[in-house]
Amino acid sequence: MKLKTKNYLLFLVFFLIIFLGVFKFTLGQTANLSDPLEGRDISDLVVDLIKYLLGLVGVLALVMFIYGGILWMTSGGAAEKVKKGKDTLVWAILGLALIFFSYAILEFILEAFLE
Repeated sequence: MKLKTKNYLLFLVFFLIIFLGVFKFTLGQTANLSDPLEGRDISDLVVDLIKYLLGLVGVLALVMFIYGGILWMTSGGAAEKVKKGKDTLVWAILGLALIFFSYAILEFILEAFLE
C-alpha cells in the first residue's frame, strides 16, 4: 500500500511541476495568432500533409527497428525469438527503404506537376 501511495504522490508532484511551469511560462504572454492558410494554395497543404504522414511512418519504422533489436538482444539464444527479431529488423529496413523511395517519387512528381 505504501508503494502505491508513494507512486501516486510522485506522479502528482511531477504533474504539478510541469503544469505550474507551463502556467508560469504562459502567464503574461499575449496570443498573436495569424491565419495559417493566408497566401497558401490547397496543393501546398496537400504536399505538407503527405510529407507529415511520411515522417510519421518513418518514425514508426524506426520504432520497429528498435523493437526488433530489443527482441533479438533479449532472446537469450532461443532460435524462434532470434528469428522473430531478425524478421522484425528485415521488415523495418524494407519499410524504411519504401518510405525513402516513396518520398523521392513524391518529390519528383510534385516538381513535375507544380512547376
